[in-house]
Amino acid sequence: MKMLSLSALALMALAAHNPAAAQDAVRIEGVTVIDPATRAVMAGQSVTVDDGLIAAIEPSAEADAAYDGRRIDGQGRYLIPGLMDMHVHTNVSFVAETSFALFLAHGVTGVRDMAGDCWEPQSGPFLCREDLLRYDAQIRAGEIPGPDLLRLSSAFVQSNPTGHLPPDHDPLYTPATAEEGRALVDYLHARGVDLIKLYHAISSAALDGVMQRAGELDLEVSGHIPFVVSAGEASRLGMRTIEHATDIVTDCSGFGETYRARIRAVLAGEAEAEWPDDAERLSQTVATFDPDRCQELMAELAENGTYFVPTHGTREMDMRAGEPGYRAHPARIYLLEPHLQEWERDLDRTAGAPEEVRSHYGDFYRLGLQVTAMAHAAGVPVMLGTDANDTMIVPGISVHEELERLVEAGLSPMDALRAATHTPARYLGREDRLGTIRVGAEADLLLLADDPLVEIGHTRGIETVISNGRVYDRAALDGLLADVERRVSGRGQE
Repeated sequence: MKMLSLSALALMALAAHNPAAAQDAVRIEGVTVIDPATRAVMAGQSVTVDDGLIAAIEPSAEADAAYDGRRIDGQGRYLIPGLMDMHVHTNVSFVAETSFALFLAHGVTGVRDMAGDCWEPQSGPFLCREDLLRYDAQIRAGEIPGPDLLRLSSAFVQSNPTGHLPPDHDPLYTPATAEEGRALVDYLHARGVDLIKLYHAISSAALDGVMQRAGELDLEVSGHIPFVVSAGEASRLGMRTIEHATDIVTDCSGFGETYRARIRAVLAGEAEAEWPDDAERLSQTVATFDPDRCQELMAELAENGTYFVPTHGTREMDMRAGEPGYRAHPARIYLLEPHLQEWERDLDRTAGAPEEVRSHYGDFYRLGLQVTAMAHAAGVPVMLGTDANDTMIVPGISVHEELERLVEAGLSPMDALRAATHTPARYLGREDRLGTIRVGAEADLLLLADDPLVEIGHTRGIETVISNGRVYDRAALDGLLADVERRVSGRGQE
């Protein structure tokens, strides 16, 4: 399958500040190490990286003075693991390569793509799994700058043939019965997807078939809460992760059961059944939010080991879509015009919603933060995800914004860091190698100018990124950003 990419000259521009594929030895000296995996904070350490791995961590006073590799002064600075964004979208050809560079330039060394495949037949700008795997191989080989693509989902699965599906899509992608759901799982398993992404509009029968067959094949199912079940039911069925602080907030309210029952009645074709509109859903969720009900739900998710990826930035967009200052995000310089135009249409749509809808956006956003705090307190593993490339969610930059929202929700700075490092590593089953600073772990590291435990916003102050053992100093990171800006403005391209 042919990969949709931009010009060779543009690719060379992005690679211009990328270190060679070789992974040189380097030692960061006198640094304060913050390891979210163990919550340890160790001052005055020397951390040696060799062959892409952390080779040594020792008090600087005990380190070999004759070390002849590259040295980085870490005095007064702070070392944390590279950040991971566990909900991104990079499978659109005109945003993929610039997104990868933006992630790395902002300290994101690993991502989970939640639209990591196309529908067949492939159409438009969408990349398929094979395309993203080729990109991942190039990134890991040091040929282009970017984060590791840690997990790639299927294209979204739902029964309703709407959305981005091509008009001639394979009907296998829109199962309506249990048999069709099982057949789709067999197809996706053979295709090699890392996980199946559910979308809202999947029928009860198809959902049963998908979950049963996926369980038999030990294939992860994650994504949106289907309309036909609650968050608790989705967790009991075996969904591994629940994405977005949207319907889960309604399930924490007294309106949740009514909401699901009415949707099931509409889908069953019952006479006079009506779909709850946005105004009713939002107003009733806000009016009947029930902390006790929410605590019971979170206890169930924790018991089932269900992960929660709230992506609060998307709900902030709803709340702030009409604000000129919000819409004039300084990172717009890194986005191509077609992308910006799509964002403007979405912002106009959201800001133009009826007053009875818009009036509840702020309260709904704040309830999402409250639900996240309750999930964390109950032991639900909360992972940082941003929905990168969705409206107003700029790759890389959005990770630091989401860290701040997690702290706004009530998580400590250390716990917010864990949501972007240790918790994703645990979800991936790689906690001994990722999201930690320990000997033998992969050398994905950020050197910060100031202490992120004092102020989580200090994660923005990156002096050096080490990704797969390759060192990007501040000049190289600035070079990546400049290259993206030149590329999207059309300068220096064929």
